[in-house]
Amino acid sequence: MRLVFLAILSLIPVLSFSQTEAKTSDGKEVILYDDGTWEFKKEIKEIANVSSSEISSTKSAQGNTEEIYFATSVRLDRFFGDPQNKIRGKAKCIIDNGQPKVEFTWEVYLGDGNRYFGYLKEGTPISLKLKQNNTINLSLDENVQTDVREKYKVTIFRGTSILTKDQLALLLQYPVETVSIEWKKNAEEYNLENPEFFRKELSQLLK
Repeated sequence: MRLVFLAILSLIPVLSFSQTEAKTSDGKEVILYDDGTWEFKKEIKEIANVSSSEISSTKSAQGNTEEIYFATSVRLDRFFGDPQNKIRGKAKCIIDNGQPKVEFTWEVYLGDGNRYFGYLKEGTPISLKLKQNNTINLSLDENVQTDVREKYKVTIFRGTSILTKDQLALLLQYPVETVSIEWKKNAEEYNLENPEFFRKELSQLLK
């Protein structure tokens, strides 16, 4: 592995679509990322070859809802300390009659979280920043809701985004570094704890 890495560094990379590509001394193609990590190009291309047009219209499957970050909210941090200044982000990948989707969930430990973020509505923009610096722009298209539970001092925001064929291909190919949402009062961006989540979950559902 070390020899491969040294071979990569000895080559002049070719810049393409905001990412850097190179070849090892034995002719293998790799993709280099800005943070110093790299992947074999062949491996990620094989994953990305699946497109939404190739998914059976009768196929339905769901992954698990998993936490993808537990982050400090810039807005909440102005008013509260830990843990009330935190926001917990979760996601679940879905294939619904051949249509790929992602269900997003945000949990705030306040009984009036809507007071600080507003109520979610259909069309709220969501952005996923990929590791090779491209951005996937989504919106909350279905099942958009704000569940205020004052008794339990928690507010849950939820909504589902529909993925296009091109968006699916990108998520199968590249890790996701951040998720941002344009809350009614302020937009915020959160760093993913597991950048491989979407690629792993979607590729598993499409098998």
